[in-house]
Amino acid sequence: MGLVDVTVLAAVQGAAQALPISATGHGAAARLWLRAADGDAWVLAAQALAAAAALALAVRQRLLRALGEGARALARPSLFSSSPPARDAAGLALGAAVSLIVAAALRPCVAPWRDAPLAVGLGLLATGAALASTTLAPRRDGRDETDAPSIAGALAAGAAHGVAALPGASRVGAALVVLLWLGVRPARAVELALALSLPALLVSGLAEARAFHGPAPGAGAVALGLLAAFVSAAAAASALRALAERRRVGALSLWVVPLGLAMVAYARALPGIS
Repeated sequence: MGLVDVTVLAAVQGAAQALPISATGHGAAARLWLRAADGDAWVLAAQALAAAAALALAVRQRLLRALGEGARALARPSLFSSSPPARDAAGLALGAAVSLIVAAALRPCVAPWRDAPLAVGLGLLATGAALASTTLAPRRDGRDETDAPSIAGALAAGAAHGVAALPGASRVGAALVVLLWLGVRPARAVELALALSLPALLVSGLAEARAFHGPAPGAGAVALGLLAAFVSAAAAASALRALAERRRVGALSLWVVPLGLAMVAYARALPGIS
């Protein structure tokens, strides 16, 4: 791929990793448009790792407190019930573990359909419907909202996050929708959904790097891919936080649903590639 194509694909993928609009769906659409070859595995690896760095930076304060207090709670288990950062650590660890297990179980079924326009389109439509549903979630006042889900809630968010490895689904979106319906404060729900995505992004980036067997890309292409993915993911994370605070996450369905319809229409027009 040329440098422009690399930059566009990395920027699209980076933003879609932070926004609940489906990285797999936008990656498939971008590759159709750019006519990217299978040799773009290194681009996927770079954008996943760069996006993980951007998301870690976006939630760094909450993440560092959770890691520090979680380490202390291993020696004093009572902290898991009395310390919010320790509860964050427990919830994120359990949710991430469930997510990785579910995604690994689905991987053999998902891989053949990753770029299939019909599968991607249907996944995007489901993602759009889930996002739109948040407009119907109960509007709790500050006293009824919570800063963290229960252990059962964390497990549910992790399971939804793992299932969202399906083509056209959004991992951040799936976890965010569950957390919002559980009554977690919108800004906190965003932080937890982004933090929950970090292990999956690291695993995905390393897996794509191992799968790459083509000629080594140039230093300029690597630098552009990393920079584009990092900047777009950081900007998207900030935008998502602003949308959540205004309770406008559902508005993103106005972008996701038409894209899903376009992918389904593309698959029907060219059934040989669906």
